[in-house]
Amino acid sequence: MYPIPGVGAFTSHRILVKRDLPFHERGVPGLCIGALSRDSLALCPVSGASGASGGVAVFGQGVCDRSYPLRAGSVQNAVSMTLLPEWLERLDDARRAVARELVEGVGETCPSEVAVSLDGLLRALTPLFGGRIAGERDVVLQALRALEVALDWHAERERAEEAAGTLAQARLVRAARHHVAQHLDAPLSLDALARDLLTSRSRLCAAFRAETGESLGAYIARARVERAEQLLRVGSLSVGEVARAVGYPRASSFTVAFERIRGCSPSAWRAAGA
Repeated sequence: MYPIPGVGAFTSHRILVKRDLPFHERGVPGLCIGALSRDSLALCPVSGASGASGGVAVFGQGVCDRSYPLRAGSVQNAVSMTLLPEWLERLDDARRAVARELVEGVGETCPSEVAVSLDGLLRALTPLFGGRIAGERDVVLQALRALEVALDWHAERERAEEAAGTLAQARLVRAARHHVAQHLDAPLSLDALARDLLTSRSRLCAAFRAETGESLGAYIARARVERAEQLLRVGSLSVGEVARAVGYPRASSFTVAFERIRGCSPSAWRAAGA
């Protein structure tokens, strides 16, 4: 780990988990850019597909104090940097605005061409992933380069959305996905979600379906089940505990929702070793 005062921190680790165990995380506000194994990526507040080996993600992080179960056999490999808000505020006006959108928006995995660039910048700083031990100056320079790649990607996407007339819709949908990701452990109605996003339920639902091809209700249910699958792999957690962790006060309601999407009960899914 390289803590850089006033800038942030760069970390890298390669971990094969030998037995089920709890993992406690304390985070600080900032913008995270990381190349992560599939199991590590599953613990991050990001959306988007990942490959069999994981992916590169960009996401905002607030003050957090959370615990996660790590399952035996999981591969927790990661190389990442977290950039502090005060450092991001030193950017020029246009760049600062884009950085704020990344911090406040939904975390996402990057498309392949962006991922390759960011992965190379991050790995170059650590011998754990084929690079070398870097000094503070090198870390700061690479952090700036990685940030530029992430900002350019986000800004270019928004320019394309603006040209297509879908920018407002895309921003609303990204905000909805971010909100859902942050509240999977709590009951979440469409009316409440719309109120939190300062829009109407009808506008939110229409925008979500137009942008993703999926209803917002179906997305929330699927996101809960996908998170539940991660937790079900931890044998020490009961089905009831998993249900509460993904927003279902009653295990019976969780079982019905799980069966509707996966075609079997959570217990059967776990027993099959899925």
